[in-house]
Amino acid sequence: MIMNVKKALVGSFPKNPKLGKVISWYNTGKINKEKLEKHISENIKKLFELAGNIKLEYTTNGLFRWDDIVDVTFGFISGTEKGPLQRFFDNNFYYRQPIIKEKINVKKREENSFLQDLEFSRKIKEEVSLPSKLKAVIPGPLTYYVLSDNRYYNSPIELMMDYASVVNSLSQELSSVVDAIEIHEPAIYTNNIKRDILEKLPEIYKSMLDNVKIEKHLITYFEINNLKRLDTLFSLPVDYFGIDVIENLKKLGRVYTYFSSRKVYLGMLNARNTKMERITTIIRVYNSVKRKGVSDVIIGNNTLFDFIPEVVVVKKLKLLKKLEKVEINE
Repeated sequence: MIMNVKKALVGSFPKNPKLGKVISWYNTGKINKEKLEKHISENIKKLFELAGNIKLEYTTNGLFRWDDIVDVTFGFISGTEKGPLQRFFDNNFYYRQPIIKEKINVKKREENSFLQDLEFSRKIKEEVSLPSKLKAVIPGPLTYYVLSDNRYYNSPIELMMDYASVVNSLSQELSSVVDAIEIHEPAIYTNNIKRDILEKLPEIYKSMLDNVKIEKHLITYFEINNLKRLDTLFSLPVDYFGIDVIENLKKLGRVYTYFSSRKVYLGMLNARNTKMERITTIIRVYNSVKRKGVSDVIIGNNTLFDFIPEVVVVKKLKLLKKLEKVEINE
């Protein structure tokens, strides 16, 4: 049976060298904002045309304005400063650490560059008549806490509750701009997270997503070292649960027990190396997951695409187009 498999781009899309130079020129005052906007617009349009060609059900705007996934928070949060570069978990990838010195709040609309970026992207989406759903990308509350330098809050839970409040306010603004919010929570598998924090996480998520009308996609990556963390993950009030299949192929049997009647996102394109995936492997895992009684499945990259060149990313995404022409068992 030939059928449509839902496909998505998760997180960032690589900045090509030319765009990198343009952003550097703007930051050093060598070009004006108008020229910067022109180049960013061209890159978003190019990405959206690719998404249309591959027939992605969901896409981000590529995060071309942002250095990393944590950097986006400086666009919508007040009360933080940019700190030193730090390693992003155990990867050879660095992010600018938020230093929290006062109570965090959501920025006013006129100061909210994150919201403005997505409004800008929405206009381009409409111009090119892209049918894909547009997602806003943010870190989850646990990941934000783990990656921040907290110098204000007395407890992690207090910080995460305020972050949840900020995201809830932001999401109300986003409801007319994007179709879904993509929450990255890789820290859920991190060692040394205290039990009381994990136990509080469902309540924090409930507060964060209360009355949020757009779809909620929860993305996790890295190896699941502690399978008990899946109890916490699948208790969170979201629409789609994302699993890094590449890093957990040998553990899928244990993960499958949580899939029944749930919507899942399968990270099956390896965003950490340039080796191309086998379409037969993707189909095999997809069929296996469908037999576990999931209510819906989306396939895409397993983590941020910052680690490999743009030309390789395009090839990997185009591989998904082959899923339109192969037989899928139902």
